[in-house]
Amino acid sequence: METVESLQKKVQAQSDIIKGYEKVLKLNEKELANADEIIKMYESIIDYSSHEMKNAQETLQASDIVSNISRDELITALGKIKELENANIKLREEALKLNF
Repeated sequence: METVESLQKKVQAQSDIIKGYEKVLKLNEKELANADEIIKMYESIIDYSSHEMKNAQETLQASDIVSNISRDELITALGKIKELENANIKLREEALKLNF
């Protein structure tokens, strides 16, 4: 038969084991909270990167549109310049005919 003293030692040992498990559990909970926080940060980074990528694509598309518009305007302007040059040549020819 066990004595009260030996039973108290066993109860104390079990109590110490339970306290140890509680400490481990608290550490695990903290580690889980930290991991959750890290996951949230990575998700924020991914969202931010996604928005940045979308903005960059939109900027490139806008730049392409502006380039195409500028190219079209330049081609139109060069065409008008060519028309004006041809008109000036004809006017000079007519002016020369009138001077003779």
